[in-house]
Amino acid sequence: GAEVAERVAARAFPAFERLFGASCGPSDSLTLRDCFVVKYEAGGQTGLAGHVDPSFLSLVMTLNPKAEFDGGGTYFEHVERTISPEQGDAVCFLGKVFHEGRPITWGFRYVLVVLVDRRPDAHAGLPPTHPSSRRGDSPPPAP
Repeated sequence: GAEVAERVAARAFPAFERLFGASCGPSDSLTLRDCFVVKYEAGGQTGLAGHVDPSFLSLVMTLNPKAEFDGGGTYFEHVERTISPEQGDAVCFLGKVFHEGRPITWGFRYVLVVLVDRRPDAHAGLPPTHPSSRRGDSPPPAP
């Protein structure tokens, strides 16, 4: 619950600030929109179709060892690249960048999804966010 959310925010917000700099704003300008675990499994939900997130920033962290599944990863169409972090590592990106969860073909894959927004009162003095688009002109995601 709340304790997990606080721990996630304490680690993720400074990481976003380091990766995206002034376009993100200081970490205290961010707020946690949502945080949840997704289970992908062969024979069940193997992946997730292409989409954009409803958040300003997004993070997807691999929770289990890669030896427990085949396939998977987060695919970014605009750079034609799939990023598959090791257990405990994450990919961070602008939420409006079109991406998909690549299907797994064997085993189970668990990921932590973190959706982050700017606090409504924190917009003053921050640079505007980039307009969203399906194919996007955003920089490549940070592994």
